[in-house]
Amino acid sequence: MWTTPKTNWLSTDYFNYSDYNRIKNNIAYIKELSTEMFPDFQSEEMGNDKTSYAEYPYADEFNALENNLELLRNNTFPFDNSEAKQWYENQRTPNYEDFNRIENACLLFYNGLTSQKNALRRFPFRLGTKSSAIRI
Repeated sequence: MWTTPKTNWLSTDYFNYSDYNRIKNNIAYIKELSTEMFPDFQSEEMGNDKTSYAEYPYADEFNALENNLELLRNNTFPFDNSEAKQWYENQRTPNYEDFNRIENACLLFYNGLTSQKNALRRFPFRLGTKSSAIRI
């Protein structure tokens, strides 16, 4: 399910598990949406939703988000041209600028892919069985 991303992060904002879940689930939604117009491609596993503040995402989980956005750039249309970052254990975590970049990228992919999906040309009638409509 798509959830409107937060694209106005400020330096005073706190990142919590619900923010991580929103980003992770939006990327999964965009990936699924992309398969309706582009060949399917492998993506990195992003794990389960976080359920408490004690489950702050690790560097490898942030890397999975970044890598999946990069896979979207490389396997669909590059709606977003920001560069993915790599995160390392026991070093700096993403800040508000990084969250703005990631969530804006999600929004750009969502808007772009939704527009492409809506613009697909279709016959005004069905050929074949009811469950299989032919697209051109």
